[in-house]
Amino acid sequence: MNLNLTSQLLVRNNTELSGKILFANPEDTYPLEVSRQADVYAWCQSKTSYDALLRVGFADEKLFLSEQWGPENAREFDFVVIYQPKAKELLDYLLASVLPLLKDGGQIWLVGDNKSGVKSSMKRLEAGLDEVGKKDGAKHCLLYAGYKRRPAKPFVFEDWIVTWKQEVAGQILTLCSLPGVFGHGKLDKGTEILLNQLNQHRFMSDIGSARILDFGCGDGIIALWLHNKTGAKITALDDSVLALKATELTFAANQVGDAVTLLASNGLDQVKGRFNYVVTNPPFHTGVNTDYSIAESFFMTVKQHLTLNGELFVVANDFLRYPPILDAALGSHTRLYRDKGFAIYHGRQPKKK
Repeated sequence: MNLNLTSQLLVRNNTELSGKILFANPEDTYPLEVSRQADVYAWCQSKTSYDALLRVGFADEKLFLSEQWGPENAREFDFVVIYQPKAKELLDYLLASVLPLLKDGGQIWLVGDNKSGVKSSMKRLEAGLDEVGKKDGAKHCLLYAGYKRRPAKPFVFEDWIVTWKQEVAGQILTLCSLPGVFGHGKLDKGTEILLNQLNQHRFMSDIGSARILDFGCGDGIIALWLHNKTGAKITALDDSVLALKATELTFAANQVGDAVTLLASNGLDQVKGRFNYVVTNPPFHTGVNTDYSIAESFFMTVKQHLTLNGELFVVANDFLRYPPILDAALGSHTRLYRDKGFAIYHGRQPKKK
């Protein structure tokens, strides 16, 4: 079982984990190992993590893929183990979610790579826990623990939704976001540049009936803009169920909830059929590290999901080495724009000769 460094730190403390345990956003298959000695549940907000645990045989009745922990799910945990997320707001969200699920006297463990910002998370733990302190440290990772000694506030999902009006590329949109979603509460510069470029693009004549995929939909801004521009129904895909929920909320807030199909997918794994247009501001991080594998896998498989002459639009930081990958995948590409640290690339599924 290949475990990352944070889970290897947890392994050093295995013997203390007992009773009923919830793993919140596990990053690998470590919960399966602990399930051999305790009653373990896993709550994933990433389809990739969820699929990995399913593949190794984690009990599916104790494995959940959801943006929030439902009232019908288990309670009264002895331990909750949280992996430090990249976004500090997401840590606050997770803590608020799990504190009501924890027994009085139960523990929350927070583990993270030093680069993830875990060092500064003690004060966040202290807001709802007592006797918070460092439990262990190794391999450039830290493990903190705290005890529940006081009542927890009930978790109210709606309190975490951020809603705002955004003007971009000739449209005024109502956007909704949740902690941990890309571009949370603001307009990402790369997305703005991409939409301005798309606003100048000449779409196919019967665009209203086109199949359009937004890969890595985030809060749904690209998908919503494309729907408003074209009248077409949009498929919005993301690995994060928080992002999918934000996109659902965004479309509902604009009274076009029926215009989007939401798809949780690790890359293009769950995608069926072909699209006339695929548009993406793809992720290039795994945790805090630059990771080309997500985009590379996407580029190498997107050809199977483009119609003949189907078009791909990509916005990316211009230091990322995407051009040769695009050429390998589609035979050629065009750089439509480069400025302010961003580039926009366009590729096309070649017509058969």
